This record gives sequence, structure tokens and C-alpha cells, in this order.
Amino acid sequence: MVAPSSLNNRPLMKTAAMVLGAFVVTTSLAGCRMDAPNGNVPNVGAKVVRVVDGDTFIASVDGKETTVDLLNVLAPVDGDQPECLGAEATKHLATVLRAGDKVRLQYDDDLPPKRKENRAAAFSAGVFVNEEVAEAGFAVAEKDSPNNPYYDRVLAGQQKAQQRGDGLFDGNRDCTVASTVQPIMKRMKAVPEGKPMTLDEADAMVSDLESVVSDGTAAKEALEGMQVPEGSAQAVVYAAERPRWEKQITTTVAAAKKRLDSVEGEQKKLVAEKKAEEKRQREEAAARRAAEERERQREEAAAEAKAKAEAEKEAQEEADKKAEESQKAEESKKAEESKKAEESKKAEESKKAEESKKSKPGKGGDKKP
Repeated sequence: MVAPSSLNNRPLMKTAAMVLGAFVVTTSLAGCRMDAPNGNVPNVGAKVVRVVDGDTFIASVDGKETTVDLLNVLAPVDGDQPECLGAEATKHLATVLRAGDKVRLQYDDDLPPKRKENRAAAFSAGVFVNEEVAEAGFAVAEKDSPNNPYYDRVLAGQQKAQQRGDGLFDGNRDCTVASTVQPIMKRMKAVPEGKPMTLDEADAMVSDLESVVSDGTAAKEALEGMQVPEGSAQAVVYAAERPRWEKQITTTVAAAKKRLDSVEGEQKKLVAEKKAEEKRQREEAAARRAAEERERQREEAAAEAKAKAEAEKEAQEEADKKAEESQKAEESKKAEESKKAEESKKAEESKKAEESKKSKPGKGGDKKP
């Protein structure tokens, strides 16, 4: 948003210099005027002393200093209450007209007494200064004399700056009228063409386009209600450019709305696709978990069966071992009993044999008692 100066103080800043300058020039050129055909003022040779602002400088004419205001040129005011680019305009003119430069001045066809503000065309080193400052974008064309002999050339310079977007027509400078509109159009151009391929792209495009619509609408309202200092360079720019800017911002907002509708449609599709994909992934994850659970249960059942079989096998082996041990113990017992019985039998038989032996008569005439 342009913050215009509340006071166009160009006349206040220049009054004293102009009064003195008019007096000096009228006096110094009196002889020249009488020699000029039809009483017109001829070319005047001078030297630059210093630059005052974007369209005013002090020149030395016949050894006397005079203020020269560029004819048919209006630059932004510099000083205590500078207008937009006022300081820049002053610096630019100072690069074109340096102290000591020779300058040729041409005045309007009116006689000197009618030149109340000492307006002139300035030529230096082959450069038409009036046109150059306008072409650089630091001044605009102004009809400020009865004949306005250089208005068309200054206007041509202004139009070149306008086409390039330089100086007072530069939308990148915060104080210019163009800065209200051009950033919105640049942001619109920055929105990617074509359909968004991902939901993130769609979200970003929707956000950008909504911002373009919102800020563009606000910019149009600001442009329509903008107030610029009357008689200022900005006022000339505003009057010249407002119709084009209004058309451009209207076209930009309309295009952004249309594009927004299209992108929002794609956004809805991408949201639906994302939800479907998330659902599919959830279902696949649930199926995987169910399969994993079934596999876990199968493995647990198999492990339990194996453990049970191993336990039964161990129990059977233990039982078989005990049965075998019991059988061996029984057999050992029977063997021991059989052995004892055999020994007892042998002992009995030995005893009987002994007794039998004792009961028979002995050989060699044994006698009975």
C-alpha cells in the first residue's frame, strides 16, 4: 500500500530559488533577447553548479547562478517530506548533471517575462536530460508551459520506463503504486501449472491460490481507494496506470478463482485416493496380523504337541526303565532264592550223606557196641 505524502510541497521548496533564478536569467539574458529573431530566447550556454532535486538544478549563466527547472518534467519531491523515490530521483539527476558539466539550455517560445519559473530543456554531452530522467523512471511528463515543446519526447521516455517497470513503475519498490498490484500477479505466476500429483502439492497450491484471491481482492480495493498527492509524480503515474492495473488485478483474481476450483477438485480426488489407500493399508495390516496370529497359534500348538510327545516319551522311557529294573530285581531275587535253595538242598543232601555214612558198619571188622 502506497503511503502518499500528505503535502505536495514542491512550490514551497522551490519558490525562493525560482524567484531569484528568474530575476538573474531575465537580467543576464536581456541582451540576448533583443538580438533573437522575433524576440524569442536563443540557446543559452551554462555550467552545472549542483543538483537540487530530481528535476531542478543550479546552473552558472554568465558567471551568475540561477535555478533551472526541467521543462515538461515532473519528478518526485525530495526534502523534509519526500515523495516516493524523491531521494533516488535527486541522486539520478546528479549522475546525469555533475558539477562543472557544460549544459545547453533551451526555453519555450515565450518571452522571458512570461517564464515565471525559469523552465528549460537541458542538453549535456549529447544527452537530452529532460527525456533521460523520465526514461530512467524517476520523472513523468508534465504540461507546464503554454506550448509544451518537449512534452511528447518526455512522455516517450516515460512510456519506455513504464514498459520496463523501472523507477516509479517498479512494483518491487514498496512505495510505488505498482507495488500494490504487481506482487499479487507475480505470486499467481509462481503457482505451478498443471494438475497436482500429490496431496501435499494440492494443499500448497490451494493455499497459494486462496492467498492470491484474498490479497488480490484487497489490492483491488486499495487501488480503487488510493489517495496520492495532487500534482505529484505519483498522481500522474496513478492516473496513467490505474485502468491497466485494475484490469490486470481483476484478470488475475478471476484466473486464480478458476484455477482454485480446478485444484480443489483434484485435491478432493487425492484426498479420496489417500483415504482409500490408507484403508487398503489398514486392511492389509489387519490381514497380516491375523495371518501372523494364526501362524503363532499353529507354532504354539505344534510346540505344545511336541512337548507333550516328548514328555510322554520320557514318561514311557522312565516306566520302561523301572519295569526293566523291577524285572531285573525280580530275576535277581529269584536267582538268589534259587541259589539259596540249591545251597540248602546241597547242605541237606550232604547232611543226609553224612548221617548215612555214620549209620553203616565200617570195614575191617568193626563191631557194634
